[in-house]
Amino acid sequence: MIVVRLKGGLGNQMFQYALGRVLAIKNRAELKLDTSFLNLNFKSITKRTYNLDVFNIKVGITRSSYFISMLRRIFKSSGQEKSFAFDKNVLDLRGNVFLDGYWHSPKYFAGFEEVIRKDFTLKNPLPSNIQILAEEIKKTNSLCVHVRRGDYLENKYYVAVNNEYYKKGIDCISEKTSIDKIYVFSDDIKWCRNNLSFEFPAMFVDDEYAGSKGEWHMYLMSKCRNFIIANSSFSWWSAWLANYSDKIVVCPKQWFGDASIDTSDLIPESWIRI
Repeated sequence: MIVVRLKGGLGNQMFQYALGRVLAIKNRAELKLDTSFLNLNFKSITKRTYNLDVFNIKVGITRSSYFISMLRRIFKSSGQEKSFAFDKNVLDLRGNVFLDGYWHSPKYFAGFEEVIRKDFTLKNPLPSNIQILAEEIKKTNSLCVHVRRGDYLENKYYVAVNNEYYKKGIDCISEKTSIDKIYVFSDDIKWCRNNLSFEFPAMFVDDEYAGSKGEWHMYLMSKCRNFIIANSSFSWWSAWLANYSDKIVVCPKQWFGDASIDTSDLIPESWIRI
């Protein structure tokens, strides 16, 4: 059995699931997701819920912290994340495994990309407004701009990127390709309307397009041709799921509030850091 402890929002949970899925395939084992950590209340951590049920995945769920503590004592292999860097040894774990970490690197599911893409398709039919906007986005040389604010404004572990970053990103992409229209996605779209302006046609995508857990936003973002993402795992997955071989992805050079944290294993080689 492979058990993955989930923590964080949708994007974080996707990274954690991806590694668990790979180890489950390699071990020909059952995959279970531990959601007990999501039920805890910490002053310094944003309250989260289980979000992966929007996708076409079939896994067992356990919410019992007592059950998980028992499993950790009897499991012979335990994957405790030691640092933010990719740890290739985790992929060699065999037998019963308990995974506890964030696992922010595509290297953890290298070679299994198509499995992960299929798993992260939406389970429920899309409403008409999402279908219509998705078709519009796909027909243009669209640029996705994602702005993450919310808890980043008071979270010492992260830093909200500034307007200058987005200006540089647009300059970078416009030098390489044409921009027909910009689609702005955010957890604070009102702030974006009041503080961001562009020389290109733009749509500020309202919350009515978000979905109950942000899944429609992620779907729509993934239909864009090019990206300027925030330092957000939600942003990261939206760009990664975009199935265009010639896509241009601009991302922040500094991902965390602590600039000394090495995020080189997080960012694909073709993405541009500014």
